[in-house]
Amino acid sequence: MKNSGKIINGFLIGAAVVALSVVGGCGKKSEESAKSYSSKFSNMSDSEKVAYVMRTCTPDSVARFVMNAALGRIKGVEIDTLAMAELYVYSNYDPDKQDLYAEEATRLKEQLSLAQKMELFKKGSTDDPVSFGLDLGLSYLTRVRENNMSVKDIDKEIKEFRKICGEDTATYRRFVTGFTEALRQDKDKDVKKEVYEKFINLQPR
Repeated sequence: MKNSGKIINGFLIGAAVVALSVVGGCGKKSEESAKSYSSKFSNMSDSEKVAYVMRTCTPDSVARFVMNAALGRIKGVEIDTLAMAELYVYSNYDPDKQDLYAEEATRLKEQLSLAQKMELFKKGSTDDPVSFGLDLGLSYLTRVRENNMSVKDIDKEIKEFRKICGEDTATYRRFVTGFTEALRQDKDKDVKKEVYEKFINLQPR
């Protein structure tokens, strides 16, 4: 899963860049130290953190900040409820900026592993709770293809996803339903034979 690893590494590097850029006002010099930066954010609500970043950063940078903070990728700064953070963004951006934010947020989400997507879901993402698992399963085959994932790669990622699902067995069951349906639809097209044979009978248990 070499390509996937490069994407995730790039995503994490992006988190560090965003953290530094926020401290420096997204490119402007700042006298704030990293310590005072973390202290300042620790006393803010999710909406206040987003508002602070929105004052000096472009919509795509705000999207990176929100996603990385929600995933705990920015030391000392965390978004506790993703839905609240994004509600503030969409309530305070004009339509053009909303589109720029949404485009970057969607791009970032598409790069995440199953477990990371589940992390965002647990953080109160705006995904519909009923369709989330099914949509995740239906779209997973695209991730498998784009990253040329092996059976071992897929098996590992699904196990990590199942683990983070925990007691949310409904989401895991819906994922399995979606993934196996995607495999059936793609049979005899371009899905690898070994992938099809390994996961077509994946059980939601």
